[in-house]
Amino acid sequence: MKEYGCLDTPIGELCFIVDGREVLALHSREKVKPVGLRLGENALALKEELREYFEGSRKDFTFRPVLSGPDFKRRVLEEVLKIPYGLTTTYKDIALKLSTSPRAVAMVLKSNSVLILVPCHRVVSSTGWIGGYALGVAAKAFLLNLERASQLSSQTVLTAEWSKQ
Repeated sequence: MKEYGCLDTPIGELCFIVDGREVLALHSREKVKPVGLRLGENALALKEELREYFEGSRKDFTFRPVLSGPDFKRRVLEEVLKIPYGLTTTYKDIALKLSTSPRAVAMVLKSNSVLILVPCHRVVSSTGWIGGYALGVAAKAFLLNLERASQLSSQTVLTAEWSKQ
């Protein structure tokens, strides 16, 4: 049965829809429409896992994101799922693996509807720029800092100042 929940986080309010142990959506309240759904046992469990993630005590989730859409989109998201906690890769690296362009990868990630669990925040530009993020660049910087993303240049300062660029 589908369930719905929301959680206030350091990057804003996140809402989600789960069906059993599968996450159908995890995004801002504006993007997740809970029509006719209620908070249930699985939604409470995901809410707790997200709380632990934002506290820094959870690196992996017991819930599985549902990857929907065309084959190309699913292949990009499957590559993103392989990026370990605390590490990053580039749009270009994913594009090379899939024989496509970095821009095509970025467009897929822009439409990611299961944030955090499909960690598109771990994908950065090969030029050293942090790259875009559905919830804003400051949110992406927060998540990378939270995960201590060691692959970024030690000279890169990840702060809310990025949102002004």
